[in-house]
Amino acid sequence: MRRRSVLLVVSGVLAVGGIVLPSIGQKQTSGDTRIVSVEVNGGKPVVLGPTDRTSFTFAVTAKDKSGIKSVDKIGIWGGNYGVLRPSSTTCVAKNKEVSVCTGTVSVDIAKEQLFDDMAGQWHVEATANANDGDHFESDTAGDFFIKKSASAVITGVPPTASTGQPIEVEGQLQQPDWQTQLWVPNTGQPVLLCFKPQGGSTWQTVKKTTTDSQGYMSASVKVTGTGTYAWVYQGRYWSMPVTTSPVQVTVS
Repeated sequence: MRRRSVLLVVSGVLAVGGIVLPSIGQKQTSGDTRIVSVEVNGGKPVVLGPTDRTSFTFAVTAKDKSGIKSVDKIGIWGGNYGVLRPSSTTCVAKNKEVSVCTGTVSVDIAKEQLFDDMAGQWHVEATANANDGDHFESDTAGDFFIKKSASAVITGVPPTASTGQPIEVEGQLQQPDWQTQLWVPNTGQPVLLCFKPQGGSTWQTVKKTTTDSQGYMSASVKVTGTGTYAWVYQGRYWSMPVTTSPVQVTVS
């Protein structure tokens, strides 16, 4: 029902020219016009929590011997019918052949512009138009990621312990749910329990485990000396990595 609604909304917007959907696999080129590069959000993932709204930039660099007239027909799209509305572009010539054309994209979780299965890789569709009438268009001119933020806590670490004493380190990993706009358990995810000795600069992985059905993790370790513990989640293609605040254990 949700996806059908999205398609109906998109179809309505297309009627007034507001959003460009990808023409998958169709690329048309005329002459020597090329899209050299596409950069979104300064090359960093767009990261969103459960209620976030934000705007991010995109920059399309295009080239033609006659110079670039414009870059248009911008489409911002992802999997599972993910579509966002871009602004028009403003082009600045870097030299006689190359121009950089920039614009912005806004996204608001509260307006149901994204759903959970849309997190991951997204694409930029664009057409570069040259002064001599040549053009180049691509439905995947550039790629970027829209990812979920992550939250993690560490618990159960005693402030003092004896050398060789076993301790049970616990914690919880959470992720945003873009439909309910709440933090929810991030289940079945690999996490690392890491330790850094006092005076050291390198974290050591002491245990590997997986979060349970409520996002909880736990590991039993023996204290080897004074130092700090932290849980590390390395992230996925759809989720950002996160490390808990370090908690120190002092050997008494």
